[in-house]
Amino acid sequence: MRLATKLHEVLSGMPTIAKGEAAGLKIFSRGADPDFAEGIYELPVQKAIASRLRAGDVFYDIGANIGFFSLIAARQVGATGQVYAYEPVPRNAAAIERSRDANGLTGLRVFAEAVGALSGHVELLLARHLGGATLATVSMPPDMNGRLEVKMTTLDTSIAEHGLRPPNLIKIDVEGAEMDVFRGMVATLDTHRPKLICEIDDATKEGADRKMGEIAQFLASIRYTVSPLPLAYANDGWQVSHLLAQPMTM
Repeated sequence: MRLATKLHEVLSGMPTIAKGEAAGLKIFSRGADPDFAEGIYELPVQKAIASRLRAGDVFYDIGANIGFFSLIAARQVGATGQVYAYEPVPRNAAAIERSRDANGLTGLRVFAEAVGALSGHVELLLARHLGGATLATVSMPPDMNGRLEVKMTTLDTSIAEHGLRPPNLIKIDVEGAEMDVFRGMVATLDTHRPKLICEIDDATKEGADRKMGEIAQFLASIRYTVSPLPLAYANDGWQVSHLLAQPMTM
């Protein structure tokens, strides 16, 4: 790439992703983790999403951050598919829309709201790290940087109210509110049986294992099998893992 073009992309905050499953796409990433623009962010999750979506499929990105995985999914499902991205932090939701428009991914729809167990309004605790905002009812981010009231919906409600297409694959990354999201999508899981990718994180291994156990127990109760994805991080500090859940065959 010519130096002048590269400099323009850096200054505009809209670089072309260098490698990985999103290589060649543009992403509005100003202030975000540089791994997004490099294309090396959470490689096991990238591969899990790309390998499980086909043209015409439908992907839900719950806790979409700046939309990195939404972009991968939108390219995978193509013009006949659909991606729904849910992101309650306004600047992140706006970034997804900018990236969508820059790439001409018309099948990507953004909802600037949280997803949980109930519909209404909730307090969101903002963080300096763009992907670290948490619901006040769940936890407090270690780098808290403000508060904001946001709209919350359940996935079951959102699908019914907006007439959304049912999911083939759902990715969940909601900073500790995973079980609330699951409780608000029981009808969707029962009726449509989508595959699931879920991030679990905690300050300690014991805390992460406890969350993983609770989620695995719930999913087993509704006839899903759970397996871990390869680690995306060294986990020598904050603990982060990802699980893949698939519906059992009858």
